[in-house]
Amino acid sequence: ARWPDFAHLASRAGDETVNVERRSSTSDRFGRGEEVPMRFDEFLRLMAAEDGSGDGTRHYLTTQTCLADDDGRPGLLSPLMERLRDDFPLRPDIMGNLVPQNANLWMGRVSASSSSSSGLHHDYHDNLYVLMRGRKRFRLY
Repeated sequence: ARWPDFAHLASRAGDETVNVERRSSTSDRFGRGEEVPMRFDEFLRLMAAEDGSGDGTRHYLTTQTCLADDDGRPGLLSPLMERLRDDFPLRPDIMGNLVPQNANLWMGRVSASSSSSSGLHHDYHDNLYVLMRGRKRFRLY
């Protein structure tokens, strides 16, 4: 496994500043929280916390901004993903001739006794979704 644990991710990009959604309560839906900047290793610490505080379940790493080139075209990878670039293929074989427009990392955590939903929404780009741990149910319309 290329990402065997949070320590590996922290060693690769821990000092990178990321935008994280922070919900005011664990009962709030994702997508409605406040966006706050924090170091990636701090976010990973929150995700790994097993202290029962619920703090890790209130935070969600969402889409990061890609920097634009001199002509104004956005890049393929955010600064965070650039730091992790050697850990994943930019164009997995399963994609065939499709050309990626963006690569993102979304990461969150819910308590063992609860679940979470991103709610009904539309993504503007096609997605290749890779679940690293746990389970996710999709309902496609």
